[in-house]
Amino acid sequence: MQKEEALFNYISNLPLGAETTGVGLEASPPPDAIDPEKIPSGVVTGTNLVEFDGDVDPDLRTAVTLSLLAAQRVAGNDPVIADPDQWLDRHNVVLRNLNWTFEDGGHIDQTFRATNVEVHKAIIPLLVAALGTPAASSLIITALTQLTEVDESAPWITLFDRESRRFNISEYHFTRVAKDSRGVIMRLAAARFDARYGRTQVLFFKVTDENARFRMANSSFRADAKLLRLSKDRLREKVARLTEKYLRELDLGD
Repeated sequence: MQKEEALFNYISNLPLGAETTGVGLEASPPPDAIDPEKIPSGVVTGTNLVEFDGDVDPDLRTAVTLSLLAAQRVAGNDPVIADPDQWLDRHNVVLRNLNWTFEDGGHIDQTFRATNVEVHKAIIPLLVAALGTPAASSLIITALTQLTEVDESAPWITLFDRESRRFNISEYHFTRVAKDSRGVIMRLAAARFDARYGRTQVLFFKVTDENARFRMANSSFRADAKLLRLSKDRLREKVARLTEKYLRELDLGD
């Protein structure tokens, strides 16, 4: 009981800032808004492309999605954060306080030198390894594979690109969520690109006559499914004003 009370108190006091959604609280939600109680199998939550394995039920999908959204907004509204490493550290502190236990992680600095290679295709092999997902069945990998065929102004791409730009870098996050006998596991990967490759839509960048350098990081977190379910309603109440702006379905079209 004490653990649950501490979790609920932490959620209630999350410093999300005074940001508004741009949509009046009494107005109708935008047509592409997602009901937080009906999270699809692929969703963009701010700076993160998230996919859920089939055994992750709706309550857990909601709790995970809102946990990630809360962590992003706390990190984004912290006035002492001055660089991308501090942002990520703050983000992960929030996750740990929301019942997520860090299990392992690391990073590599990567360079690819082939010309006429698009960035989103170059990172696919690294993401497959980091997320531990079969490429053929992964919504994230499918989305990246089909990226050049998707309208670049699609709502999920616009959101993902905008929220992934911080400081002097673009850092894209990708997450796979699964369930096992020990609870819920969240595998995260991040690709960080220097701003000189463009301030917008870096994933569409094509390497021509220079190398592209980026940092690829991965980490995994685990949480107790029962506590996640208990946190769901508190998280939804806390971040309600943010969901219309920062959640979009990972829509791959027909």
